[in-house]
Amino acid sequence: MSYGSNEAVEQEEEESREQDAKRIAVDAAELVAAGDMSRSDAVAKVVESLRMAREAEGDETGVLAVEIDSPSPSKVVKSQQVAAIAADLMEAARAAADTL
Repeated sequence: MSYGSNEAVEQEEEESREQDAKRIAVDAAELVAAGDMSRSDAVAKVVESLRMAREAEGDETGVLAVEIDSPSPSKVVKSQQVAAIAADLMEAARAAADTL
């Protein structure tokens, strides 16, 4: 029974990492498509923001939540362009999600 529960936990962790990777890829792609950052800088900025958000969840004072600098694109970009860039960024996003 222990093996099954470990397997379920591992599967849940893998699904969580994949969701994180998708979020990283899409958020970074929006920044790249807007011309705000390079691909590597955008991935790093999104990961930093996610890391800060997770730290803020445990902060009872709420101070960390105020300090989060969530990146946002400087202009609206086409969803097709974002999707194409996000697909290209998935490998880097998966690697980055493993560091969270």
